[in-house]
Amino acid sequence: MKKILSIMVATFIATTNLWAQFPDPFLSDEDRPDGKLWIPAPPSLTGGDFANDFYYYQWGKEQREEEWTAEWALWDEGIDLSHVFSPCMDIDLSHENTPEILKLAEAATSDAHNANKAVKDFYQRKRPFVTFNEPSLKPEEDEEEALTYSYPSGHSSRGWMYALTLATVAPDCTESLMERARIYAIHRVVCGHHWKSDIDASLMLTAGIFANVVATDAYQAQLKKAREEYQHIRKEQSSGIKERTVTPTTSETPIYDLQGRQPNGTPTEKGIYIQGNNKVYNTNTSK
Repeated sequence: MKKILSIMVATFIATTNLWAQFPDPFLSDEDRPDGKLWIPAPPSLTGGDFANDFYYYQWGKEQREEEWTAEWALWDEGIDLSHVFSPCMDIDLSHENTPEILKLAEAATSDAHNANKAVKDFYQRKRPFVTFNEPSLKPEEDEEEALTYSYPSGHSSRGWMYALTLATVAPDCTESLMERARIYAIHRVVCGHHWKSDIDASLMLTAGIFANVVATDAYQAQLKKAREEYQHIRKEQSSGIKERTVTPTTSETPIYDLQGRQPNGTPTEKGIYIQGNNKVYNTNTSK
């Protein structure tokens, strides 16, 4: 009993701290659309649709040993996603360097969080690692995570909203932003904290909420400031060091593709890679 009580207290404190970090959203509770009206119930354990969830749960466990490094495992810590999406825009997203951009993204993320929580509390779906009584990729968090619900994925909703918001600031980065959000979401399946249908529902939910967020006057006013900030940074970059368009060479800094995989040695496939906080363009077509 004492153990359960201590876990509940810890969860309450963690939740309180989490809410304290979220800025005011663009939508009020009265203006926010009710996601329960278009997000269907999650697949039941005995339904045919659950086969896909089961497949991805097993697939996710395999990825823990094969492709997912410690860097990606840390992605789901905290609510500040600037470090996740900085490489996509090739700028330092931070409260010091891009305050107007982050003010826009984080306020919209609050809207995603609020909408997601309402649907989660309604369906109250158990997480995969709880259902199968197995440890997740982050077993140190399992006791706390087991007290919260799974559907839709809150992390994924926030990731999708962050990417969509940044895409309105920098449309030229839309492809890399959305791909990054997809990988951020699928990591939740690899972690074992979410079913595949959880992250699918999070995208469906976020799309509806974003359509309402972007239509507000407050969003448009902040978007103007964020775009001006982005263009100013780009102008400064154009007069100094530009993006590197090179064939990646051996370096102490690891290189990853957009799927989060670290190539064995120097990448040989033509495409975009991430090295530190830089986008690296591999123009080498040899294999």
